[in-house]
Amino acid sequence: MNVKAKVAARNSLLRKLANSNWGADPKTLRTTALALSYSTAEYSSAVWARSCHAKKVDTELNNACRIIKPQATALSYGRDNTTNEAIQPPKEQLTPGRELQRKDWVTLNRARAKVGKTASTLHKWKLRPNSECPCGNQNQTMDHILSECTEGPHCTNQDLRDCTDAAQAWITHWRDKI
Repeated sequence: MNVKAKVAARNSLLRKLANSNWGADPKTLRTTALALSYSTAEYSSAVWARSCHAKKVDTELNNACRIIKPQATALSYGRDNTTNEAIQPPKEQLTPGRELQRKDWVTLNRARAKVGKTASTLHKWKLRPNSECPCGNQNQTMDHILSECTEGPHCTNQDLRDCTDAAQAWITHWRDKI
């Protein structure tokens, strides 16, 4: 079920409560709207908030505000009501390198997490007879590939975090190997 439909169903419950003789005061309706409609809309909103369908959810949240008090839309958590956006945009940002192609992005994140199909890992999984690196080192780990291996370029953890030119050169060299 999509988020808009879920919020609409909860608004229907809120509407029934607002038209009853008990519990129809604005404070109770506001608390109910926050618990039912807004919590549903905000769940996983960081994932879908920038979607083209977010305005449909905004419309349902505005309907919840209109149910509480028709002349005011006061549930926007103290934000400017002229924007008519009930859900705040996410404050977190993706890490540098998000513009890379998928294969490069995967390689970058494997290096950041220090996991990958290195000889050491493949040997541990019994998919390779030994953990020796082609450069001659007896143990090919991600740290070895990043900083010591003579088979390719080197980069630091900071290079990986910032996705610098050194990190991109490292990714280009190792993307099909790890």
